[in-house]
Amino acid sequence: MSESAGKVLEGVFAVKKPPSVSSAQVIRDLQQHFAKSATFAPLLRQQDEAQNEHKSKRRRVSRDMVFKMGHGGTLDPLATGVLIIGLGRGTKALPDFLGGTKTYETVVLFGKATDTYDVAGRIVTEKPHGHITRGLVEDKIKAFRGHIKQVPPIYSALKINGMKAYDYARSGKPLPRELESRDMVVDECEITDWYGGGQHDFRWPAAAASAEDQAVARKLLKIEEATAIPSASADSASDPPATTSNDGSRHNGAATDQHQSGKPASDTTEKRNAMTAQEKAALHTHDVPVLSEQPADAPAARIRLTSSSGFYVRSFAHDLGIACDSYATMAELIRVRQSGYTVNDPPPDGQVLCLTYEDLENGEEVWGPKLSKVLEKWMQEHPVEESSARVDDRDRQYNGRRHNNNQRDHRRRETYGNAGSRHRADSGSKRQRRNSSSPEI
Repeated sequence: MSESAGKVLEGVFAVKKPPSVSSAQVIRDLQQHFAKSATFAPLLRQQDEAQNEHKSKRRRVSRDMVFKMGHGGTLDPLATGVLIIGLGRGTKALPDFLGGTKTYETVVLFGKATDTYDVAGRIVTEKPHGHITRGLVEDKIKAFRGHIKQVPPIYSALKINGMKAYDYARSGKPLPRELESRDMVVDECEITDWYGGGQHDFRWPAAAASAEDQAVARKLLKIEEATAIPSASADSASDPPATTSNDGSRHNGAATDQHQSGKPASDTTEKRNAMTAQEKAALHTHDVPVLSEQPADAPAARIRLTSSSGFYVRSFAHDLGIACDSYATMAELIRVRQSGYTVNDPPPDGQVLCLTYEDLENGEEVWGPKLSKVLEKWMQEHPVEESSARVDDRDRQYNGRRHNNNQRDHRRRETYGNAGSRHRADSGSKRQRRNSSSPEI
């Protein structure tokens, strides 16, 4: 049991997300572990008392969401690594983590390209790789350091004319315009390990796209000359590939999100509330991609990257393969660091070690003290504001002045008088009023 039992604990911490589990499921798993714990019983009491005091009529959307909790940037379900979590007041700090740099370790497997730029997709083309050496790759990655331009992958949730890019890719429709390159900053791009063909266990996807899908993919990916790949069976070739959204989340062809299902949100929520925890977890557990039986007889490189927010590691792998006069795909991805949180044990000075699923499985006696230490430090650095000093939407600081409706009305009467107020109200019907949601006029 945590030594902090009796204290209200909230703030920001990080979890090492395991593979094949969505970021949303990590939140559910934490809710289950925390809901019955002594460590967070004071926070739960405080939360219930606040709701009773204000007679909150707000209905909890899901029975799984006991605490106010969120994450600071989705991590791809098939990837592992740092997932920042905000609990209680810590959720307000989560937007601070959406920017900033992140450090990744990825494995780039040379010789073939997939439609999604990673091994979760289907092979669409290949090119000789016998000429690729560590020296060649080290020379080519120099161009990926510093300020660069990067084109996002076709299989992403970036919208073009209101439609997501991966929907164009799935349907075979031509893009109405090219995906625009974006400015990125890469502070670090180094090979940490090199594997020759037959010296590693990384594998290609077992499925290749159908001949028709290969042709569409090559057109979308602007592959001029390509070697045809034997297509998969009709069943596997027709399955839509997994796709990754702009926040990193992965979806397959069958929609599972309530906003994608086409059903009313309330209807879907009621059905999910009736499901067991195991049934809900199954919705957010992703199958490991079916890979070939034998390791790829092609070179691979493990590369460490530190980049600005919005960087697509999959695009980097694809672009690096082309730079080496071949193709490549991402075979593995680990988010090693985000902000001051890391998966490296022991953590470097100034960084905080992630909580692991092993810690959670070992019980509160293990995870309680570890998490309490992190949250106590966060609370010391972010003390609770006095209620008299708090600023809310009804009485907020704006350009150094306190701003509320009563004072605005008072100033308006002083300036215009009652007649002036009526005149302003009447004139409002003659001209368009601008507010924060109005377009420019």
